[in-house]
Amino acid sequence: MGNYYDLDDILADGEKVPCRFNMTVPGLGYLEGNPGKQIHKDSKVELPFWLAQILAICVLQEESGQSFVDIAAPEAVSTKVLNAIKTSSTSVDLHKLAPNYYKFIERWCSMYSDPDATNTVMQMLKERAFEINNYASNLTKGINNEFLYSLDEFEKKLYKQTSESNKQMRNWLRD
Repeated sequence: MGNYYDLDDILADGEKVPCRFNMTVPGLGYLEGNPGKQIHKDSKVELPFWLAQILAICVLQEESGQSFVDIAAPEAVSTKVLNAIKTSSTSVDLHKLAPNYYKFIERWCSMYSDPDATNTVMQMLKERAFEINNYASNLTKGINNEFLYSLDEFEKKLYKQTSESNKQMRNWLRD
């Protein structure tokens, strides 16, 4: 669980994930755009991760072990995206997938204990951090590079800190 007051944690918990209801629930029709109505069994809706996580953990009946909702893997952890990451991690637009991609993946992998996704994302972070360092260190690389637009919020902070550190190092070496 993240920091209660961290805006990035809050935004990561708000990422929408596809869910399917395992029972009909009165009064939740507003989730489908039908206020005052019920949400029917097998209805598919996108819910914020924090809510989907709670509904997926709550068990309807002890003997069945069935929860209120089943969560499907969102695009950010789909096989297609993980394969694209394995192929070329620097070409994946993380910001488009989820602005707080790493925080969201951290929560997803801790909920589902997904070692393949965890290892793939950790390797991607290493490769992208190397590329971020290259851009932050090299003054001749343009700011308008597409890779820099694809950074998630964590990577943007990393780029800013690395760039500032390099600037301070150059100033220190000049003195």
